[in-house]
Amino acid sequence: MNQEKIREKFPMLKNDIIFLDSGALVQKPIQVINAINDFYTKYSISNRTSDSELGIIVGQKIDKTRKMTADLLECSEEEIMFNSGTTEGLNYCAQLFSQLINEDDEILISKFNHSSNMIPWIEIAKEKKAKIIFSDDIINDINSKTKIIAYAQKNNSFNIQINAKELFEKAKKYYAFIINDAAQAISHEKVSAKYCDAIAFSSNKFFGPTGLGILYVSKNILAKVSAKKYGGGAIDYINKIGNWKAKNSIVKHEPGTLNLAGIFGFYEAIIFFNSLDKKWMKEYLFDLSSYAYDKLSSLDNVKIVSCKGDSIILFEIKNSTSQDVASYLGHNNVYVRSGLFCAQYLNHIIENSLVRISLHIYNNKQDIDKLIEVLKRGGDFLDFI
Repeated sequence: MNQEKIREKFPMLKNDIIFLDSGALVQKPIQVINAINDFYTKYSISNRTSDSELGIIVGQKIDKTRKMTADLLECSEEEIMFNSGTTEGLNYCAQLFSQLINEDDEILISKFNHSSNMIPWIEIAKEKKAKIIFSDDIINDINSKTKIIAYAQKNNSFNIQINAKELFEKAKKYYAFIINDAAQAISHEKVSAKYCDAIAFSSNKFFGPTGLGILYVSKNILAKVSAKKYGGGAIDYINKIGNWKAKNSIVKHEPGTLNLAGIFGFYEAIIFFNSLDKKWMKEYLFDLSSYAYDKLSSLDNVKIVSCKGDSIILFEIKNSTSQDVASYLGHNNVYVRSGLFCAQYLNHIIENSLVRISLHIYNNKQDIDKLIEVLKRGGDFLDFI
């Protein structure tokens, strides 16, 4: 594939910025932006207004997007629900699975999890009188008391490799459920429903718009739990004494008006992703990440704490706080992230907060060279020798 032609599809990158923060937000190709604009200028009508030409078109777009998402994750469209993002998806997931948790059950949480895949489970554990286990060796820590295993297929900080098939096989041996936070993995590697009971990710991390998320929950689980959100479009009937019944489909988990413009954009994001050569993408990112690692390693006082070839690169500069480094870079049009990246448990694992560079296929070596140039120009401010 031609990387230069791919880069040209991303209008934001034409604004003279060096964007190295894809772990927080993945840039959008023009076809996604155009699809969102098309919704608001051509199809801006509620799908509830289904007895109309435009309402039918909007409804069909939702159905097609749900089917394409299911194909992406290798599951059924009746297992795919739309929400506002990974955070809402994981919170709602915890509410659903809480109905299957009993007193003294153990909830196994990776120490490297984003807080969105930690706090909901901590709160559920309090409610159910279950026990939280923070783990850095999830597969070996599974036991007969384990009920929930909450992990990220790809973390937003350190690259922790977990064999999904091995994890799934051991979890099923003990009748435990696996929750996969796929926010970082979804646009980098294969994410499959074959190896977990629930998957959450954001369109935002998948070349799509902000404000739209996807939650997969297996039909076996959905058959055992009731919806935990209520409202328009999800209710079948309410009788005179207040008894009510939810609709008998996945829409019972999607009350209210969906992010319709987001769905239009996400539809095009899937088309864009499906057009990419995944082997090329993996090799390109490995080579670019290795180049960035080598360039950073050549700088005095820079300590890299991630591994060569990782598309998420973590580093620190001696005697400079990560926030100062990120602020300096940001005010020179180089966008990175600093801190603990909403994975606050890292406070117990690393001594200092870090600077994070996160790369994607629209980045190139010129971006890295500009980063290095700006860092060198920092001079005494960043305490280089």
